[in-house]
Amino acid sequence: MDSNFRFIELHRASQQAGVPLYYFSARDVSFKKRTIRGTYYNEQYMKWERKTFPFPDILYDRCGSMSWEAQEIRKRFSRMGIKPINAQNTFDKWDVYLKLLENEKINPHLPMTVRFRSRDDLRDLVMLYDQVYVKSVNKSRGRKVMRITRLPEGGYKYSFYVNDIVSGTARRFQDLFKVAYAFFRYEDQVIIQEAIPLLKIDDRPIDFRAEIQRNGQGKLDIVGICARIGQPHSPITIHSEAYPFEQFLQEHLDYGKKHTERLREEVEDFLVTVYHCMEKHYGPFGEIGIDFAIDEQDNIWFIECNAKSAKVSLYKAYDKETVQRAFTNPLEYAKYLFQHG
Repeated sequence: MDSNFRFIELHRASQQAGVPLYYFSARDVSFKKRTIRGTYYNEQYMKWERKTFPFPDILYDRCGSMSWEAQEIRKRFSRMGIKPINAQNTFDKWDVYLKLLENEKINPHLPMTVRFRSRDDLRDLVMLYDQVYVKSVNKSRGRKVMRITRLPEGGYKYSFYVNDIVSGTARRFQDLFKVAYAFFRYEDQVIIQEAIPLLKIDDRPIDFRAEIQRNGQGKLDIVGICARIGQPHSPITIHSEAYPFEQFLQEHLDYGKKHTERLREEVEDFLVTVYHCMEKHYGPFGEIGIDFAIDEQDNIWFIECNAKSAKVSLYKAYDKETVQRAFTNPLEYAKYLFQHG
C-alpha cells in the first residue's frame, strides 16, 4: 500500500477541521529564528511547496526517530509550552507491561512476560510454555519479533520477519540461543512473552487493532476495531488482510449477532480501561492504537500499544467516512488542546 494516503487524508482533515497543517523534520527547525522551514500543500496550485512558518501551537508528532536531534526538539518544544497531541511519541513494551500489571482489571489480560537478560531466562520460559515470543522493547510494526516453539520430537523452531518470513530449526538449545542472540544483539532491552493463543484460519494468525482517539470535545472515540489475518506460518500479522470487527466475527468465524454484540461490549470496556491506564501513567493522549487478541474461549489478551498508528488496517477495512474521522479527530483534538490551555 502506498503510504502517501496518510498525507492525502491529513490534508483533507486539515481543511475540514480548519487547522493549518505543515510538515517538518529536525533539520528544518531554527531555534535562533524561532521558525520552521515546512512543507505544505498549496491548494491554489495543487502541489506541495515549502515556506517558512512560525513555531506550531500544537505538535502532531509522527516522527519515528529517536535520534538526539529529534529528542532535543521534543524537549525544547515542551519547555516552550508547545503541547503534543500525545504525551509520549513511543512506548517501552516492558515499562507498559509493568504499568498495566498494576491494574486489577487489565492484569488477567496480560501474557506472562520477563526481561531477557540471560540464556536461562529464555530456556525457562520455553520449557514452561513451549511457545514464546521474544521482542525488542522499543521496536514497532513487527520489527525485532521472534517466535520460538519447542518441538515435541525435540529441538526448537524459530521464525521472524525481515522483509519476508525467515524460519528455521535448532536441534540444541545453545544453537537456538545463538540465533536469538544474533538477531537481538544490537537491541538495548528485550523481553520474552508467553505466546498468546491466537485464533487462526488455515494456520494464518489473527489479531486485532483498535484505533482509539479523542475528538474535538476531548471525548474518547473508538473509531474502528480491525481484525487482521496474517500470512501463513507468520509470527506476526504484518501485510495482513483486514476486516471490521463485527463483519469478521460473523462472516469468518460464524459468530451469532448476540455473541458478537456481547464480545464487542467486553472488548470496548477492555480498550477504554487500557487507554485510561496509559493516560494515568504517561499523560494525555489524542490517539493510541491498541493491539489485542481473542482466543477460542473469548478471552481477551493485550499485545501492545502504539503511539503512532499507521492506520493501514483501518484504511483496508473501513469505509471512507470512518477513515476520514480517524484523520480528522487528532486535528479537532488539537483545537481542543489549544482552546482549553
